[in-house]
Amino acid sequence: MSLGHWINSLSALDHGILLAVFLIGVYFSKATLDGLIEFYNHKKKHSKFRIQFRVTPAILFILAFLYSLVLYQILDSMFEFMP
Repeated sequence: MSLGHWINSLSALDHGILLAVFLIGVYFSKATLDGLIEFYNHKKKHSKFRIQFRVTPAILFILAFLYSLVLYQILDSMFEFMP
């Protein structure tokens, strides 16, 4: 079964569960990236010559996808309701 057929075969509850897992992944991703930026700023002692990093959407969603994939695997092994 292809990815498109699998997504079309899901119910509304399944879509909601997958969306919730991805949104949790986005939250974890944002927290991780903000923590890494704060760690870098602390290591550079907030020097005015340090590189100013920011969270871009590409890295946010790539990291969120990885977090949601890991979270999905964990929840799938624990519970039966995962699609």
